[in-house]
Amino acid sequence: MKRSILLPALAAFWLVGAFSVPLAAQTYPSRPVQLIVPLGAGGATDLVARVMAEKLSARLGQSVVVENRPGAEGVIGMEAAARAAPDGHTLVLGSSTTLAANFVLRSKLPFHPVNDFVPVAMALKNAFNILVINPAVPAASLQEYIALAKAKPATMFYGTGTSGSKICAEMFKAMAGVNITMVNYKSSPQALNDLMGGQLQLICEPVGTSIASIRAGKLRALGVTSPSRLAAIPDIPTVAESGLPGFEYSAWVGVFAPAGTPRAIIDRLSTEIEATISQPDTAAKIQSVGFDPMIGGPEALAALLKSEISRAAKVVSDAGIKPD
Repeated sequence: MKRSILLPALAAFWLVGAFSVPLAAQTYPSRPVQLIVPLGAGGATDLVARVMAEKLSARLGQSVVVENRPGAEGVIGMEAAARAAPDGHTLVLGSSTTLAANFVLRSKLPFHPVNDFVPVAMALKNAFNILVINPAVPAASLQEYIALAKAKPATMFYGTGTSGSKICAEMFKAMAGVNITMVNYKSSPQALNDLMGGQLQLICEPVGTSIASIRAGKLRALGVTSPSRLAAIPDIPTVAESGLPGFEYSAWVGVFAPAGTPRAIIDRLSTEIEATISQPDTAAKIQSVGFDPMIGGPEALAALLKSEISRAAKVVSDAGIKPD
């Protein structure tokens, strides 16, 4: 081939390569986007996911479809997302529970929280929990429950549908010096049903999914895991003020994509998600289920995840929890 023909051909090749990713972002999304929620339907994270999906659908011009894939404390859904095609058409709501807590609580995790995902955008923060018991349990306060559990070691049960709930309850066990037995569930709603049915005595459950049952008298609140009382439920004391100084637990949620997803698509998604979270009506719905909106892009979410892994590792070590 003559030089005069070869140079234009090479120039055209490099131009196509240079603009291929931005062009991919311009045509993205080309089909419905799947938003995996690695927890069961009906929980606080699921409710927020559906609010976000509705708003994002309008902004992206394609349907954003929520798919619940519960099981193994979020591992099944997170693994499915990690193995999906890295083209921006599969996203997942990852959290301090499903990523960081699972990483330090499980000796064999089928994905790596940092290497197998790319952070897209922050979404939710300050997801505090409440220690709740079945009203039939003869304890009107946290201290009364602790005394009861100490009087009957290894005879009481707590349920957990997530690794975060497990860490919260194990922190309580360690700080209170009680011996209560864990029962694992596929989702928080299942654990709550058994708690209300009397098969369990205690759960460390997110505020958003337990407050309605507390107000209806189906559950009794012993303490919220926030550093100070929450404005929405000022009558419920904190665990710290109820006899366990320094006790605090909260979770956060962010949007992640499979590793290898083009940066141009990540940037587009980050911009749209931030705009969605910033809308007053979206923020109000997020707060109504016990979260606060959290705004931040890929770099901020990556830093948060790494910090959370370190924090979770310290909590697990201090509580003497052994990885499964």
